[in-house]
Amino acid sequence: MTDQDFLVRLGKSIAEIRKRKGISQNELCAVINMEKSNLSAIENGRQNASSLTLKKIADAMNVEVREFF
Repeated sequence: MTDQDFLVRLGKSIAEIRKRKGISQNELCAVINMEKSNLSAIENGRQNASSLTLKKIADAMNVEVREFF
């Protein structure tokens, strides 16, 4: 698996969990204080999220970071 493949899979997982929980990108961004364009880039595998950003996203969605993987 390439680095890009990994980022795409991770982003898809985050987006799927967010959607399953009924949370919009705008709502999540408001909670974690992130620009929507940055969250979109993470979810589409165009941006590598830091471990702290992954923790913030997971905490806001009430899941464990490991669920993204």
